[in-house]
Amino acid sequence: MKLSFSNRKHIGLLLILMAFSFAIVNFIGPSKTRKVIIDGDGSGLYAYLPAIFVFHSVDFTTVLEFEKNRRPPDYQGHYFHEVNGTLINKFTSGQALLQLPFFLIAYLLSFLTGLETDGYNIFFQYAVAFAALFWTSVALYYFVKLATTYKISKESAWLMAFIGFFGSNLFFYTMVAPSHSHAYSFSIVTITFYFVRKSFLTQNRNTILMAAFWFGMVVLIRPVNLIAAAAFPFLASSLSQFRATIKFKLFNFHFLATTLVFLLALSPQFIINFLQTGKPIIYGYQNEGFYFSNPEIFNFLFSFRKGWLVYTPLMLLLIPAMAYLFKRSKYEFYTFLAFFVLLVYVFSSWWNWFYGDSFGMRPMVDLYGLFFLVILLMISSIKKKMPLILTGLFILVAIFLNLFQTWQYAVGIIHPDAMNKQAYNYVFLRSDKSLKHIVSATDESFYGVLQTTPFFETNTNLEGNLNGWKTNLLVETANESTAAKLTETMHYGPSFEYQIPDSFKENVYIYFESKFFEPQINAAINALFVVDMKDTSGRTVFYKTFKLKRLPDEITNQWKNGSIGFKIPDFTANLGSIKFYIWNKDKQAFLLDDLRLQFYTYEH
Repeated sequence: MKLSFSNRKHIGLLLILMAFSFAIVNFIGPSKTRKVIIDGDGSGLYAYLPAIFVFHSVDFTTVLEFEKNRRPPDYQGHYFHEVNGTLINKFTSGQALLQLPFFLIAYLLSFLTGLETDGYNIFFQYAVAFAALFWTSVALYYFVKLATTYKISKESAWLMAFIGFFGSNLFFYTMVAPSHSHAYSFSIVTITFYFVRKSFLTQNRNTILMAAFWFGMVVLIRPVNLIAAAAFPFLASSLSQFRATIKFKLFNFHFLATTLVFLLALSPQFIINFLQTGKPIIYGYQNEGFYFSNPEIFNFLFSFRKGWLVYTPLMLLLIPAMAYLFKRSKYEFYTFLAFFVLLVYVFSSWWNWFYGDSFGMRPMVDLYGLFFLVILLMISSIKKKMPLILTGLFILVAIFLNLFQTWQYAVGIIHPDAMNKQAYNYVFLRSDKSLKHIVSATDESFYGVLQTTPFFETNTNLEGNLNGWKTNLLVETANESTAAKLTETMHYGPSFEYQIPDSFKENVYIYFESKFFEPQINAAINALFVVDMKDTSGRTVFYKTFKLKRLPDEITNQWKNGSIGFKIPDFTANLGSIKFYIWNKDKQAFLLDDLRLQFYTYEH
């Protein structure tokens, strides 16, 4: 698989393509110049920088209030928790450290141009975008260095770097969602793998210490990636080499130095934790955890909602690659297989196995350096022309599908967390503008066990007593039952207002249901369930909408069910009521009947 042109041309070509992609995503694409890049979980990961350098505090209260002012009413800052009277960040500070040089440049540019140095203006947004691009580039460079330790040519390694970047959701987390942790984790994990590999090959003390430092950074960015250590035996290439290195470290007392360097890398978080709570170690993921007895392994790998191999088909090459490993080295095969099984088991056991709003299976991105290597080892062994051609064709299809689906996600055709087989088939390889946000949300997930019976329930069939529901226009249907009719002038369906008692519970989960009848095709496609929570002064403190109809269809003149399940944020004082209703946003004609609300609590 060697190429005739030089290694320098490989690097230059890849960087040019990455820069071109960056320009398209940020300045030319569907959104033109992007105004908001720091978003989602990325806001929490980044929040250390404005907290410390702008608001001069390790209490995140000021950051949360600032974020609320630039967010919609349903924003709750889920990554902030109160511990001993201080608002802490559930995320660790490693990514913010990697972003710090770019943050400081943005701070200086803001100062020189007269923009407010608030940590969130356009300079800071693009500082994060460039930070992700920089660290991914560093990672690809170290991937090539890692590959060459396996006697693979630099040309082949750079070609695999190109394939891996454009053929996987690493592209998405570098270009489209650069504030998330995965491009940074991919970078530092890949650097760590390189130094671990060199440690096994040379048993050099400085190399071992570098491996320890970068592995500390891996954990500082995303603690669950401590699991990357399970891949270290694979990098030794043989059991004897693995044993020799461990023995070398033991007899030369390198374990002590290695441990100290590892802890040094983690020390920024220890210091911040101590300043916040008086304790060096705290668990920030309150009310979240793993379901180790019920991993969603099949869904994790194959579901249309987020399945890794559905949205990143390039990784199907790991199947023949592992077969090649078995022939090449039983030691490498079994150590890689053990690592892979452990990785999938742990990641698929997380309570939110699909990892919220994201493209594909995002936690796997962090370990792509190793996966690219295993695939490259297999491809480099192919000598016959036809298998090489077929592999190349598969790679081209995988790259095309990855980039096309990335675009679909970016413009709202692929839903961030509610895809299923029906929705996937409906939008597959389609680019119509009318498909934007066509797939509706599904029930929100939560960590814990739902109460078996609701603590509050109300329903109405719109016959006689409405049970506290209010509506303006009732009509008789063909079977002589009563329904609410929404029209061009009737924009709002039946509503129910729940007065919040002082004894209202935390961890509340609500189901909102209704039947709907469409006389015309997709008349209710943009109708919305609405939740509007107000305080005692009448000010909205939480507002969220969900589509009544999940996906377009051709069915008319038939009653269908619409429903949504969702969490209500934890209550504070001075809350007055929650109003529920259906909004006829498109002013179309359709009927509603049999509305129901059920309030549950759930235990963590």
